[in-house]
Amino acid sequence: MLKSILRYSILSLMIIGMMSSCVKKNARQNNFPEPPYKPLPAGDTITIDSILTLWRLEGSHKFTTDTYVIGTVTGDETSGNLYKAAFIQDPDDNSAIELYMKSTCGLRIGDVVAVYLKDATASEYSGTPQIQDLDPKYITILENEQFIQPAVIPVTDACNHLCQVVTFENVQFVKDDLGLTYADTDGYGERTIEQNNYGITSTIIARTSNYASFANKEIARGNGTFTGIVTLYANGSNTTWQMVIRSVNELNMNGPRFGATGTGTEDDPYDIASAINIQDESEAWVHGYIVGAAKSTTIVTNDDILWEPPFGNEAITKATVVIANNPDERNISNCLVVYMPNNNPYEIRQKVNLVDHPENIHKMLKVNGHLKNQYGLPGLKADGNFNWE
Repeated sequence: MLKSILRYSILSLMIIGMMSSCVKKNARQNNFPEPPYKPLPAGDTITIDSILTLWRLEGSHKFTTDTYVIGTVTGDETSGNLYKAAFIQDPDDNSAIELYMKSTCGLRIGDVVAVYLKDATASEYSGTPQIQDLDPKYITILENEQFIQPAVIPVTDACNHLCQVVTFENVQFVKDDLGLTYADTDGYGERTIEQNNYGITSTIIARTSNYASFANKEIARGNGTFTGIVTLYANGSNTTWQMVIRSVNELNMNGPRFGATGTGTEDDPYDIASAINIQDESEAWVHGYIVGAAKSTTIVTNDDILWEPPFGNEAITKATVVIANNPDERNISNCLVVYMPNNNPYEIRQKVNLVDHPENIHKMLKVNGHLKNQYGLPGLKADGNFNWE
């Protein structure tokens, strides 16, 4: 498709852009602001790959003639994770680059655009190549909804796909990040994705702006596929490969985490990692070591758990136990809150709670119930039977 476009002169592309009604129609239907249209002078075209070559050779190259680059938008500002920026990719050779603009724009993923380059600069931001000093009004949308299919690659191959949209399979956020949101309240969030290939674990950072629409959403707890755009942050000899999330809807990470065990039956109960991930209100058996009890109806930090006796006599403490895979666990991100209803026919609260039975601390409990959030953490409502292991 791109090769056929390049056979036209830019003047012909301008006529197509002016005559096409689908751009305006689609922009209105999707509630995106349409970039102000301005007739563009004729000029020569240059490929994204050629721009990347200029950047590598010169470090910084300013365009002084009427020149255009044509590409397909793979990353836009819709989610708020990008600001005054977009990514374009060549569907023929997959070369890609970031556009950094003087103001926000109405570009959308799938738009084929002609970018007027005169007075713009091919440079970089800490290792990620950019076309800088762009005025959005000199970007012409030629076609809509020409989506580029992400390449499915291993995490270790990200360095060969700079600025490209890619998909990772069999990935999950690392255990220490579970319970965090995608971004910090006062800035970018940096969360680590891990992938296991044949027993070898590789990692990459997911970097998210606190202005993203999903910034305050808790990160995915499960294993699955992750789609985003590869970027690089280089500072001297230190380099960090990063991913830009386009939409959390492209993170299909709801499967069992690697390293997790169990099927949820009485004979093969879920471990804590599996139970933390599922949380779909399904009935299951779970087992883990009792490591504490809640002292607050809203658990936010480790201090909201009583890890050691004395356990006092608070009603909330008597109604809960916190279980983990490790009897010495002290991190709430690795724990499951078990709420024990007072009307449980098996009298689990009366027999298990740490207020009356502090000797139960560090015992292995196997319990049946429904997997659902309790007091702000992944949990289990223990409305079924239980036993000791």
